[in-house]
Amino acid sequence: MEMTTIVLLLLVPLAVWRIYSRLKIVLGRTKSELWRHYATLGTMVFMLLAVVLQTLGNWTALAALAAGAVVGGLLGQRNMKMSRLENRPEGFFYTQNRKLALLVIMLYISRLIYRLFEAYLHMHNGLPLDPDFLGNPLTAWLFGLLGGFYGVYAWLLVQWRRTQKPVPRPIDIFDIK
Repeated sequence: MEMTTIVLLLLVPLAVWRIYSRLKIVLGRTKSELWRHYATLGTMVFMLLAVVLQTLGNWTALAALAAGAVVGGLLGQRNMKMSRLENRPEGFFYTQNRKLALLVIMLYISRLIYRLFEAYLHMHNGLPLDPDFLGNPLTAWLFGLLGGFYGVYAWLLVQWRRTQKPVPRPIDIFDIK
């Protein structure tokens, strides 16, 4: 095994740990803004449709994508039930279940890291890389899982926000303008 491969194998766990620790921070208490939920929903739907168009002739990958989207949607519903939703005078806030969100995100990121490692090995050995990355059923399933998870979660957050009325701020008699 060459030195660059060994260094790469040692750096991958470090990169995974850094991604994981950053995601733990990002998945904390978040201010709920409708435009972000709509943007997430639109992005996930657009990305899933783009993958469907990319894998149109590959029925195995399409079935894996659909299965991943269904499982992701069910996990998104479960995540919404486990989320802490807050309607405060400062605004709307939500805290999603970190474990479930980290599981879905890290599964997808681990597949991307595997693909990068595979590309490195193919490049190093002078072999051509399979250009149909999304045609792989595992990749399609993980992509559907991520898209379904965050698409359904964003949609449920939009529905929650529409049912809530803002809590009025308390009147401060010393705040004279």
